[in-house]
Amino acid sequence: MELPDKRLRNVLMNLVERVKKRQTLSLRRLSSSRKEEIQFGRFLSNTRVKFESLEAMLYAQCQQDAGTSRHLLLLEDSSQMAFSLQRNIEGLGKIDKGIVQGFYLHPVLTLDAHTGACHGISALEFRVRSQESDGLTYQQRKSARNKEFFEDKEAYRWRSSIETALGNLPLSASKTVVADRESDIYAVLVGLKSDLGVDYVIRSRINRPLIDGQKLYEKVLSWPVEHEFEVDLPPTDERSAHRARLQLRYGEVVMKKSEVRTKKQVPPTWSSGVVYVREVAETVVNHQKPVSWILMTSHPIPSSADALRIVDYYKQRWNVEQLFRVLKTKCLRFESSQLTQYEKLRKLMVVALMGAVKVLQLLRARDGTTQQSLAATFESDEQTFLTKLNSALEGNTQKQKNPHPNHSLAFGAWIIARLAGWSGYQSQRPPGPTDFFTGLQRFYDQYQGYLISKEISKDVLIL
Repeated sequence: MELPDKRLRNVLMNLVERVKKRQTLSLRRLSSSRKEEIQFGRFLSNTRVKFESLEAMLYAQCQQDAGTSRHLLLLEDSSQMAFSLQRNIEGLGKIDKGIVQGFYLHPVLTLDAHTGACHGISALEFRVRSQESDGLTYQQRKSARNKEFFEDKEAYRWRSSIETALGNLPLSASKTVVADRESDIYAVLVGLKSDLGVDYVIRSRINRPLIDGQKLYEKVLSWPVEHEFEVDLPPTDERSAHRARLQLRYGEVVMKKSEVRTKKQVPPTWSSGVVYVREVAETVVNHQKPVSWILMTSHPIPSSADALRIVDYYKQRWNVEQLFRVLKTKCLRFESSQLTQYEKLRKLMVVALMGAVKVLQLLRARDGTTQQSLAATFESDEQTFLTKLNSALEGNTQKQKNPHPNHSLAFGAWIIARLAGWSGYQSQRPPGPTDFFTGLQRFYDQYQGYLISKEISKDVLIL
């Protein structure tokens, strides 16, 4: 679906480019004049600007970028977008925190499984819960939910979003869905593989009954440790960043069907691979919980190398958390938007995601493994300016030089990170999403000066 006329398309392209370059959602800061600020606001309010048109543009960018990939990781997760109850925003709903209003966002972030390159967003779902009280107790509400079909529940998003994503991605590429514990639903595991033809790596939430009479967790604990390895873990709400030593177990189980009601008949049993990793006590920090992942997978795992690959796929799920981080308080501060209608917020979110993807592309490219070119993210004049900046940011020693080829996106990522204050030393902490967010802002501030100086130089009379 396209926008109805050329003027609206031009405003959209201008707005998207401004968000990508200025890395803000404030219409005032995105605009070069009061007239343009009003124009952007009217664009988001225009009833002729359909949400579906913006959504199609978001998916088209992902599809184009993913065109050459042979294997794609589809990372899905949900997040709350919360706004104060003191704000008068039309159309928002109740969210879990109770003292705020908002909506739920469920994107599918798409990465190349081999290189780690970020291609963009291939599916996007919004959920708004009713503000009205249903008058039921917790037990009554739970009993009512148990009688609902899975297809009518919010949890169906773990499947429906993947159906949408498949329609926006190359048919030739194989796909693996990667998701956390909330998606551990029998009908999801079965449906992804048997109905949609995609593989999955999903962290277990339920100690499922098996056909041999055992429970899942007891079964995997009985398996021998096949391998030990070390991994650098990022910080979370529950643990500090540290280097952990993990033990690896793996095998296959046959699960019994759960009691969830479905409109479509599902098989009474389902065979799935399982990879279990647990941190040894010696590397646990400050009495925090050790890492313990039980990963359900449809991929065959005949060896430790195959099991480690499943662990690597699951580790990539962290990128969707980084996406939310860029959208929220650390970077774009979406929840600080001053828009007063949910429909406007939905449109703004699509534009925000286009800007956030740019940050993630640089984040993924920083190590030089994604094989993306500088042209994937930067225009021709921007590439020229990056090369000029590189000379100014490099130091005198080899360790202070940009180590990446000047045509690669990694080359640009090194420069953007340096602009944000990163030291450039590979031995130190690598730059994170906030570094690239800040670096992009500073880059485009300087780039505007570069363009102005080019225009001035054209008008200088050389005697």
